[in-house]
Amino acid sequence: MQRFLKFLDPAFRWITQYMASTGLLLQATDTLLTISMITNEALAVLENELTFTGRVSRQYDDSFGIDGAKIGDTLNVRRPPRFIGTSGPALNVEDYNQTSIPVVVGSTASYGDQFHVDVAFTTKDMRLSLGSFSENVITPAVAAVANRVDYIGLQMAKNNTSNIVGTPGTPPTSLLTYLNAGAYLTAEAAPKGNGRSVCIEQFTGAAIVDSLKGLFMPEGDISKQYKTGRMGRDSAGMDWYVDQNINNQTFGYWGSTGTATLTVDTTSIGIATGWASSSTITLTNGNVITLNKGDVLSIANVLPVNPQNRQPYGTKNRYFVVNSTVTGVGGTISVSVSPAIITAGQFQNVSITSTSATAVVTAYNIGTSTGTTSPQNILFHKNAFTCVMADLPMVGGVDMSARASSKEAGMSIRVVRQYTINNDQLPTRFDVLFGWAPLYPELACRVAA
Repeated sequence: MQRFLKFLDPAFRWITQYMASTGLLLQATDTLLTISMITNEALAVLENELTFTGRVSRQYDDSFGIDGAKIGDTLNVRRPPRFIGTSGPALNVEDYNQTSIPVVVGSTASYGDQFHVDVAFTTKDMRLSLGSFSENVITPAVAAVANRVDYIGLQMAKNNTSNIVGTPGTPPTSLLTYLNAGAYLTAEAAPKGNGRSVCIEQFTGAAIVDSLKGLFMPEGDISKQYKTGRMGRDSAGMDWYVDQNINNQTFGYWGSTGTATLTVDTTSIGIATGWASSSTITLTNGNVITLNKGDVLSIANVLPVNPQNRQPYGTKNRYFVVNSTVTGVGGTISVSVSPAIITAGQFQNVSITSTSATAVVTAYNIGTSTGTTSPQNILFHKNAFTCVMADLPMVGGVDMSARASSKEAGMSIRVVRQYTINNDQLPTRFDVLFGWAPLYPELACRVAA
């Protein structure tokens, strides 16, 4: 018996060491990952993986996740009021008109979603260090979540931004194009200093880096730009980011070759007081025309004004973005456009320098048979758009669930884990509930490529 025990002892030690090294045996010093650790790490990864979303105004509302709180799916984000002011000593009290933008969370029709990535790992995986588990499981899962949030956000930005520069089908290689885009932000009273970013797709990024490689710039910036193949974070007064989620715009077209003329009656167009997010204009056209959602129109002698002094800036006509696709066969067509046409009052945004019953309407880059498809890079101030994240309710009857939220970062993520005994796995889902809306879309400009 003693000989047998002497043989068994080293064999048992070897088996024990092997099982410990492969994760089959948990030692007293091992630390199992908890759902709280996983959830908090998921929130940190989400914040780091966001590109466009990380540069805009973010809102967070924890009332969505409170049990028994039936608040619906809409959060109204308030916009600061605007005032005109009065000269002279006489008192002239203005109305306090505060506007708000409804943000619908979880609705794909309104630039929101409840998006989740589902993974399954074994109890052995739970023995990994947090760093290894984050690299192997959390990061790729949450990166897909961040990708979805960014994609929907850039879709919302493209469809709600009326200012535009560049030539569709030709990636801009001149810094002047981006500076002109920035000029729109300045003319629309975008705050000075930090807060301006530009998100560009990868081929646009390659074109601008190549064109600027010989310019006089600080040696360190040129070196970094050369090594990374990307524009510097702070170049030409804006932070540059490459984002593969940049959306394309397929512009509208005339139904047959030749030219067609769109006209609109500007003698009674728009509103003279109050605020609205959109206007419906009636266009008269002499041909078959298709205007796609996200197309851009301008109206002769309808000029944009600075929101503070309410004076036209330059002689350019104001751009309006088409809110929904419409096709007309001659005659008249009704088109919903943003921003709303407001000719006076606290929220005035246009000056009509000459009225006409047949003012010419120009469609930006409209084709004669098929529309051009163009990536819509975007330069924006952080207050142009807002992303709302809300707490998802906690659930019972599962192995574990946790939620991590950050009011400062404006983000929330829920992780729910369940155990399946038949294969010793822990199916886990990472959920976010979010919604997007244009807050001040005039503080943004598309850069067509």
